[in-house]
Amino acid sequence: MQPKDAKTVLIVDDEFAIVEALTEILNWEGFTVMSAGNGRIALEVLGRERVDLVLMDAMMPVMGGVEAAAAMKADPRLREIPIILMTAGPMPVGEVRWVAALRKPFQLDAFEAAIRNAVGALGVITSSEDGA
Repeated sequence: MQPKDAKTVLIVDDEFAIVEALTEILNWEGFTVMSAGNGRIALEVLGRERVDLVLMDAMMPVMGGVEAAAAMKADPRLREIPIILMTAGPMPVGEVRWVAALRKPFQLDAFEAAIRNAVGALGVITSSEDGA
């Protein structure tokens, strides 16, 4: 069970294994996690749920991450939600700004650093000095 003040992360990716692994890590670190299999579903979730951070895959069927992120930035209710881009392909360029971009496969320390920077003062994720 997550604390009442746990921050909520929406993972948007069509690869179940990635969603499962990231969910495990984020739950362990104290986040509440939701997921969506494509950008259109993500926008539906964002329309009804409070989300503090979105982890968005760039390439997905139905609606990709770049298109979904552009829709978020065009919506006054969603535009302030930070987005971390995840991609195995080339980094997209354009109008949308990401708080971080991770190239798949990424290292756990890079993932944790991106989350830490995105949520700022939450102090939810900690890292040990010995790298364990």
